[in-house]
Amino acid sequence: MKRMYRFLLWLHPAAFRRQFAEEMLWIFDEAIDSWGIVSLFSDATVSLVRQRLLRSGLWVWVVAGIAGIIPLIIAFGSFLPWDRLLGR
Repeated sequence: MKRMYRFLLWLHPAAFRRQFAEEMLWIFDEAIDSWGIVSLFSDATVSLVRQRLLRSGLWVWVVAGIAGIIPLIIAFGSFLPWDRLLGR
């Protein structure tokens, strides 16, 4: 299990790994009995997704897309096809 956890840490960006990998491995060793493997793996997976989104700049495009769609929905109403079928 620890080998799989190390692989999950290896998938994190290099700067994050340099700063936090050893600490995360230490926490894994200390908390495996009390937290359980699923909890630790899910925490590392959420961390991986968060780091990849933040460091890739993808979050800027997501926020810009949402910010661009909101005024259209406010101005023209919903574009969802089932809203037209329901007569909204």
